[in-house]
Amino acid sequence: MHLIKNRPAIGIVGGVGPYAGLDLEKKVFDNVDAKCDQDYPDVMMISAPSLITDRSYYILHPETDNPCTGIEYVIQRLSEAGATHIGIPCNTAHSPIIMNQVRKFIELNGIDVTLLNIVEETYKWVKENCKSKNIVLYCTMGTYASGVYRSFFDSDEKYNIIEPDDEDKQLIWDAIYSREYGIKAFSNPVKEQALDNLMKVTQNMMARGYDTFIMGCTEIPLAMGRFKLPITLIDPAKILARALVKAVCPDKLKVS
Repeated sequence: MHLIKNRPAIGIVGGVGPYAGLDLEKKVFDNVDAKCDQDYPDVMMISAPSLITDRSYYILHPETDNPCTGIEYVIQRLSEAGATHIGIPCNTAHSPIIMNQVRKFIELNGIDVTLLNIVEETYKWVKENCKSKNIVLYCTMGTYASGVYRSFFDSDEKYNIIEPDDEDKQLIWDAIYSREYGIKAFSNPVKEQALDNLMKVTQNMMARGYDTFIMGCTEIPLAMGRFKLPITLIDPAKILARALVKAVCPDKLKVS
C-alpha cells in the first residue's frame, strides 16, 4: 500500500555507497526552488548495503552474485511506499550486465516506476552544456570494464572519452576502495591520502592538456568537490538529482 498518494515522489536506492545515497538526497533538495517545507518533493531512500553486493566485483567476477537482486528488492519496496521516479546513485550499477536485469525485473513484475539512468542523464547534460571534445572519465574498475559510458559517448563524434593510464586508474581505485583510506571506508571526512591520489591523477591529466572531468563514481565528488583547480568537474549525481526534480516537480527546479 502506498504511503504517499496522488503526488509524484522520488525514490533513492541507497546502500551503493551509503554516503552516495545521502549525497544524492542532499543534491535533490539543493536543486529545489522552495519557499517552504511543502514546496519540496517527497523523497524516500532505502539504504540496504547488506543486500546489494559490490558492483565492480561482480562485473570483474560474473560468476558471483549479481547485485541486481538487492537493487530490485529496494526498488520494489520504494514503489510500495509511493515512489514514482527512482534514481540509483551508483554509476557502476548502470552497467548493462546489472541494469538490464533490473529493468527486466521492473517490467516483468509490472512495477509502476520510472527508473532514471545516471549515465544517460550525464550524456544528455554533456550534449547540452559541454564544449570540450575530450572528457576524462574517473570511475571504478567495474565501470571502465563494462564500457557503459562509452556505450553512450562513442556514437557521438563530438566527444572523446579519455581514460587515465593503468597506474592512474589504480590510484583512483585505491582512493575509492582502500580499506585504509578509501572514500567508501572514510566518507566524512575524506582521508588526505584519497585526496592526494585524485589530485595526482588530475595533475597528470592536466599536464596532458585535459581540463574536463566526469566524476563517474558517486564517491568521487565527496573528495574532488574540495579541489581548487582551473578545470570543469561534471558531477553525475548532481545531474541525476536535477533530472529527478525535473521529473516530479518541474516548476520547482532551481535555475542552475
